[in-house]
Amino acid sequence: MLYILFPLLCSFLLWRFVLRPRCCRSTNKLQSSCIIVTGCDYGFGRCIALQLHSMGATVYAGVLSKQSGEKLLANISPNEHSRLRPIVLDVCKQKDVDKAAKIISDSGLPLLACVNNAGISAFGWAEVLPVSTYERNMNVNFFGTVRMTKSFLPMLRETQGRLINIGSIGARMPSAFGSSYLSTKAAMLSYNDCVRQEVHRFGVKVCLIEPGFFATELLANGAMAGANDETDSVYPSYQKKMEATKKPIEMMEWLNGSLDRVTDCVVDGITNHFPLARYTIGYDARIIRHILVYLPSWIIDSVQTAQG
Repeated sequence: MLYILFPLLCSFLLWRFVLRPRCCRSTNKLQSSCIIVTGCDYGFGRCIALQLHSMGATVYAGVLSKQSGEKLLANISPNEHSRLRPIVLDVCKQKDVDKAAKIISDSGLPLLACVNNAGISAFGWAEVLPVSTYERNMNVNFFGTVRMTKSFLPMLRETQGRLINIGSIGARMPSAFGSSYLSTKAAMLSYNDCVRQEVHRFGVKVCLIEPGFFATELLANGAMAGANDETDSVYPSYQKKMEATKKPIEMMEWLNGSLDRVTDCVVDGITNHFPLARYTIGYDARIIRHILVYLPSWIIDSVQTAQG
C-alpha cells in the first residue's frame, strides 16, 4: 500500500506547490479585459488594484470618495490613469452597485473578475455592542458581497470569469470580543461556497481568500468603531481588553509581513487555469485552518476566557 500512496502523495505535492502555481498562469487576458475591485481606499483593495493595473489590466477601483480615488491615482504616472479608473462605490447602496455595473457594461471591455474586498470591523462585547453595529458590519461585509455578486455574475457568466471574495480565517475560529466582525465573515464563507457550486456549470470560478492578520487599517478602524460605553458594564474594561487584543494581532501582522502575499493569491485566483477554491495566507491562518479548528472547544474557550 505504501508503494502506491507515497508516489501519489509526491505527485500531489509536486502539482500543488510547484507546477500549479508556476506553470498554469496566463496573464494574456489581463491586457484585454477589465476587473472591478471594491474597497480600494486602503489596505488589501488598494494593493490589489495597483498590482492588477501594473500587470496591464484595466481596473475599476471602488472607493468611498473622489478624494480616495485621487490618492489612489497618485501612486501611478499620469499617462497610465486611463487603465486605473476609480469609481465611487458604496457596496451598501444598490444604486452605486448598479451604476458601477452599467459603467463596466458600457465600457465594451469583457469583465474578467470581480473582487469583493470591501469590509469593516468593530470590536466589543456581544452583550454591549448595539444591534446597529451588527447591522452595519453585515451590510458591508456580507450583503455588500451579495449585491456585487448578483449584479456582476451575468457578465462573469458571459466571460467565464472569476469571482474573488476576500474573507477572513477568523470565520473558522471564534474569538471573544470579535462577534460583530467574525459572524459576517462566517456568513460570507458559506455564501461563497454555495455560489461556487451553483456557477461551476457556467465555467465561472469562485475563490475565497482567507488571510490571517496583516497590517491594514482594519485593526485601527475596528477599535474606533467598537462599543466603548462601559457604564454599569459587567464585562472588563473595553480599553484594557482592546489593548490585550491588539498586542497579539500586531505581532502576527509583523510576522505575516507584506500585503503582497495576499495580493499574489488574488492574482493567482484570477490568472491561474486551475485556481484554488480557498487560499489561506499567513502563519496564524494556516495554524488555525490545519490545527486549531480540530481542537476541542473547551481548549479554545479556555484561552479566550484567560485573555479577559
